[in-house]
Amino acid sequence: MTTRWMTMARLTAAMRGFRLLPFGLTVLGCASGGTQLYEDSAYGADSPEAAVTRFLEAANQSEYRVMANLFGTGSGPAERKWGRAEVEQRMFILAALLRHRSHELRRLNLTEGPDRIRVFADLVGTSRGDVTVPFITVAFKNRWLIEQIVTETLAGNGE
Repeated sequence: MTTRWMTMARLTAAMRGFRLLPFGLTVLGCASGGTQLYEDSAYGADSPEAAVTRFLEAANQSEYRVMANLFGTGSGPAERKWGRAEVEQRMFILAALLRHRSHELRRLNLTEGPDRIRVFADLVGTSRGDVTVPFITVAFKNRWLIEQIVTETLAGNGE
């Protein structure tokens, strides 16, 4: 069994097979707005745990813009590479996978250095039951972004 990380490439592949109702497309279109750029402080969170907690809360509340502001790499927010509309559509898919009743977090420092922190989210009440979802967070200009999410327990096995 291989571990599946939800990276931008995997989100793109997931989106190809995902069907949205016309209403969903309308909501996404309205939510994405223009291409306004934000200051770096508008992205990320103060700590790895804060980034994951806020991301999970936003997923439960279908706040795709908030989720998008927390997703990226050590080089910056994902929307700078993919654009706001595309990233918010990807957050739509992630929100569907991550909805849950409650969660607890556990932190693990990675050996790659202090700028990469793994946070495990024990989610209760997802569509797949109770699951543990690892998140990799990275530092970006004194803020923390979610870089990768292991979705294997949420989306099932296989490609």
